[in-house]
Amino acid sequence: MTIGETIRRLRKEKGLTQDALADALEISRQAVAKWESGKSAPATENLLKLAALLEVPLEELAGPKEQPSCALEEYARMQLEQERKKQAAKAALRTELQRAAAIAAGYLAVYLACLTAFYLAGAKSCIWGWMQSCHILAVTCLVHLAFRLLGRRRAGGALLAGTLAAIPLANAAGLAVMERTLTGCNYGWVFYLAVLFAFCGLGCLWELRAAKGRAAAPSRRRRATGMALAAALSLLFLACVFLAVRQVRYGLGAETGYRNGYAAGEADAGAGKPRAPGLAADRFPADYAFGSSAYKGYAVHWSSGYNDGYDARAASPESAGG
Repeated sequence: MTIGETIRRLRKEKGLTQDALADALEISRQAVAKWESGKSAPATENLLKLAALLEVPLEELAGPKEQPSCALEEYARMQLEQERKKQAAKAALRTELQRAAAIAAGYLAVYLACLTAFYLAGAKSCIWGWMQSCHILAVTCLVHLAFRLLGRRRAGGALLAGTLAAIPLANAAGLAVMERTLTGCNYGWVFYLAVLFAFCGLGCLWELRAAKGRAAAPSRRRRATGMALAAALSLLFLACVFLAVRQVRYGLGAETGYRNGYAAGEADAGAGKPRAPGLAADRFPADYAFGSSAYKGYAVHWSSGYNDGYDARAASPESAGG
C-alpha cells in the first residue's frame, strides 16, 4: 500500500474530508488530493504532522523504507510536545472550572446576604421580591460565566461589580421615590437594571480598549459565540428599556389619576353630590391612548384618589358644619 492510499484510508477512518485535513495541515486541498492519488508525496514536516493528526505511528503512515532520516527522533519529540499540550489543556480546564465555581459562589454569597438582610433581618426593600421572582442573580451569574468562557474577564468583573452596586443604590432610590409619590409606585427594579447595564457597558468598553493591543485575532467559533451573546444582551437590554418605559408611563398616569380623582372627590363631596360609581370616560385626559400604560395607571388610581378626596372632604369641619 502506497503512502497516498494509507493517507486516504486513515483520513476516512477519522471521518475527515480532504478540505478538513488540508485546513488542519494549513495546506491546499489540491495538495492532499495529489498525495492520495500518488502524484506527489508529503514532505517530512507534513508527514510528521499527518502522523500526529491521524494518531498513528510514523512507520504505519510512511512505511519503514520511506521514513526520512532522523524522522523517528523528530516524531518522538512531536509526540512529547503533543502530550505536554494535552496536559496543559487539562490544567487550564481545571483552572477554568475552579474560577467558574468561585464566580457562582460569589453570586450565591450575594443572594444569601440579601436573604439575610431583607428577609430574616426584616430590612425594608423594594427590590427583593422582584429579584426572587425574576431570578435576576441567577441570570446575571450565567451571563458572567458566558463572559468568562469567551475570555472576557473584565466584562464579567464589571457585571459582578454592577450587581454589588445596584442592590443598595436601587433599593435606596426606589424607597425614596415610593415615599415621595402618592401612589407608591415601585421603580426599584428600573434603577437596578439601569445601574447593572451601566456597569456592563463600561466593562464592554474596557474589553474593546484592551482588545486593541492584542495581536492574535479570536477564533471563528469564539467570534460567533461572542456575536450571539452580544445579540442576546442587546435584545435583553431593549426589552428592559421597553418595560422600564412602560413602568414610568404607568407611574405618571397613576400619579395624575390619583391627583385628579382626589380633586374630583373633594368637589363632589363639597357640592353635596353622591359618590360617583366609577370613572367616567369623559374624565380621562385626551392625550391618554386607550389601553396604554398611562391609561391603565390613571384608571386604577383615579378611583382610590376619588374615594380618599371624597372621604376627606366629607369628614372636614366645613362639610360637617354645612
